[in-house]
Amino acid sequence: MQQVSQIKNFLEVDKKIATAGQPCLRELETLADAGYQTIINLGMEDSDYALNDEKVWVEQLGMKYFHIPVELQGPKIADFIRFLNTMNLQQHKKLFIHCEDNKRVSVFVALYLVISNDISLTKGWNLILEVWEPNLVWESYYYDALNQFYRIKQEVE
Repeated sequence: MQQVSQIKNFLEVDKKIATAGQPCLRELETLADAGYQTIINLGMEDSDYALNDEKVWVEQLGMKYFHIPVELQGPKIADFIRFLNTMNLQQHKKLFIHCEDNKRVSVFVALYLVISNDISLTKGWNLILEVWEPNLVWESYYYDALNQFYRIKQEVE
């Protein structure tokens, strides 16, 4: 039987959050069997690597499905806000978050955990480095998103 750890670039962040690259149908079944309750896809639906009808398959397996398409070469802060809202709504569920290779996801999850005060800024960056070394687009995005969050937080306080 296949293990969830065999999914491309799989990373168990903690007991409730795991990330990876695009799973195939058999791997979705493995995730359901492992108790994952929610799948969040940050990949592009019309790409060559995407699983056709992923939402249908996920829901047939009894899990919730959220799709937040994030351009690899042009992530937007609005994408992260949608992700943050989804994470907050699903925070008591066992979550599996994926994209093509776990690159987008690693940055979004690190941002989420840093903003939630679950990990430090350094640990957030190290979490990303477990998956890949971000290019300038994603390194800038990571720090820009954090700066915007902390600026808004200071304005509110």
